Amino acid sequence: MKEEEISILNYHFRYYFNHCIDVNQIQVIPHHFSNHKIEGLTVIDELGTSFSYEQDNPISKRHFTLCHELGHYILKHDGSYFTESVDNQESILEREANVFSAIVLIPDIVLLSKIYYSRDSFQKVKEDLEVSKQALYFRLIDLLRVYRVDNESSIKQAVDGYLDGQNASIHHYFYQLKEMLIEEFNQYQPSLIKRLKKRLKQTNFVTSQELPELLDQTRWDEIRAVKKFKVWLVYNKGKSLAYVWDSNKLSETEARRKANLELLIM
Repeated sequence: MKEEEISILNYHFRYYFNHCIDVNQIQVIPHHFSNHKIEGLTVIDELGTSFSYEQDNPISKRHFTLCHELGHYILKHDGSYFTESVDNQESILEREANVFSAIVLIPDIVLLSKIYYSRDSFQKVKEDLEVSKQALYFRLIDLLRVYRVDNESSIKQAVDGYLDGQNASIHHYFYQLKEMLIEEFNQYQPSLIKRLKKRLKQTNFVTSQELPELLDQTRWDEIRAVKKFKVWLVYNKGKSLAYVWDSNKLSETEARRKANLELLIM
């Protein structure tokens, strides 16, 4: 969300899933078995990696399966062949992939934003995130259980109430959690290189007006380690401007001209 500047309220698992698929060149294909015994399948071999899912399942179940299979890959589970089926749900690897899937589909900070700040109903959260009733229900119980906001029966009662449109208890729990969830979310900041890559992909040129860290010359070796990135500094009348450009798209002369123009209007 932070690296791609995705609004928390507009989050959908596809942003992350599609990025992982593209970067790792994973093939995603549907399959069908008449008995629905195999919900999902991951194959990793010399030809690459592929995920497949039961095409006749409801869309919310297909989403869970895709994130589940991605979990095996991202978590680097030992093996080259994984099946999600009714017979192996209790294995440790399958349970880990299930937890991964639930978190990717329904992140903590998204629940806080939608339930506490936007006051969205259970049904609206479910529809916005395109998850099943069961997935959202158990995700909420697991989240509140992890943070120990109350005893087990009270947590379940609060989630049951939220499901039925009674929001007071669930709002109270998220009020208790909001500072912790926000602090955890804010602990992660995209690296300078990742932010540069994102901006240079769009504009080929970025300055310290946008990323003030560029003025710190101790970080220039880090920037230059990316072969196509070039960095320099211009100054005039006490004002300094550091700039980075994509040398595959702009020449040094073009980049300096752009930097001098920007320095004039500072």
